[in-house]
Amino acid sequence: MGGLLLAGVLILAEQWIGAVAVALFSVFMAYWTSPLRAGEHTPLAAALERREMGTAIVLWAPGDPRSSRLQVAFRSPREDVVWVNVHRDAQAQQLLAEHGGAEALPLVLVGEAARPRATAGELMELQEAERREA
Repeated sequence: MGGLLLAGVLILAEQWIGAVAVALFSVFMAYWTSPLRAGEHTPLAAALERREMGTAIVLWAPGDPRSSRLQVAFRSPREDVVWVNVHRDAQAQQLLAEHGGAEALPLVLVGEAARPRATAGELMELQEAERREA
């Protein structure tokens, strides 16, 4: 809303290019942080079945800033990262509740390890630790 308000002020100041840029950025950010954004999703049961050595299962939620940061860090599709949208999977919601609920997002599972509020670096460290143990 603040971005659109700023775009309105820029229009009043006849700064059309700046107003359009701010408005477009505001709309994009509203979409990116919206719970309506679907994003990647694999059901938790399927993710657990196909899990291999070093595979990270990430429980995430649209609209969660930490989940969004983690998704941006891994923009390109990776075989060793599986995304589970907790809003679309009851089993994932239950697992998330066992680890602290929405405050634990994004929850990363690698092998037997679970890391709440994981960053991209922590995800990669968990993967590397599992590979070294094997």
